[in-house]
Amino acid sequence: MTRFFLLLLAASVFTGCQKSQPDQLTYQVVSVRHHEADAYTQGLQLLGNNRLFESTGQYGESTLRELEASTGKVIRKRPMAKNVFGEGLAIIGQEMWVLTWKEKTAYVYELDTFKPIRNHPYEGEGWGLTTDGKQLIMSNGSSELKFINPVDFSITKTLEVKDGKRSVEKLNELEWIDGQIYANVYLTDKIARISPTDGHVTGWLDLAGLRQQLTAPHKAEVLNGIAHDSSTGNLLVTGKYWPQMFEIKVGKK
Repeated sequence: MTRFFLLLLAASVFTGCQKSQPDQLTYQVVSVRHHEADAYTQGLQLLGNNRLFESTGQYGESTLRELEASTGKVIRKRPMAKNVFGEGLAIIGQEMWVLTWKEKTAYVYELDTFKPIRNHPYEGEGWGLTTDGKQLIMSNGSSELKFINPVDFSITKTLEVKDGKRSVEKLNELEWIDGQIYANVYLTDKIARISPTDGHVTGWLDLAGLRQQLTAPHKAEVLNGIAHDSSTGNLLVTGKYWPQMFEIKVGKK
């Protein structure tokens, strides 16, 4: 074999081993909806197309809420203990799991009554939570995602999230969408789309433009909160103390 063909073969092998670059995702605002500006949004999940559940944070202010998705109206609300800082939530069947930031406890509630059922201890901080329908997936502010058995909250797998060779840290609120994990990256306006198989970022969505559409005056902080409407494929997104919630259609450049 000639040197020329050896070089071609080597180049082909090298190219085949490289990870493809993440997609640069785009969005179009479909609708703008009310969001309670006192909500320090931590978790957001949509059931059907109009039952929206939200967990909020801050000591002395943490709550669980059910909202009417089309209007943002709070239908019911349950305060959490004043010494608890609420974090992400996920729903499987008729049970809702809610994390806490530094209290190392996940609380489980009955979905339709918000009645406490049980709780589970865990190590480290709790940030975002989602589910693939069978297991829970949890972030803790690092570049790690933990896959968790919902029965006993034991860790079944740990995944490091990377964009190429760079670890992606401060993973926050999570949402499982069409076989991939979407994650807010804390202190940014970006959402990472992540492969649950190898942890590589497969797409980036920059939502910086939404902040310009918030009605003033407001005390809006960072983007946080992703809910998937499976009937349309659209997302509902909001942020901590945001007075609006946006329905967006996501595409690819």
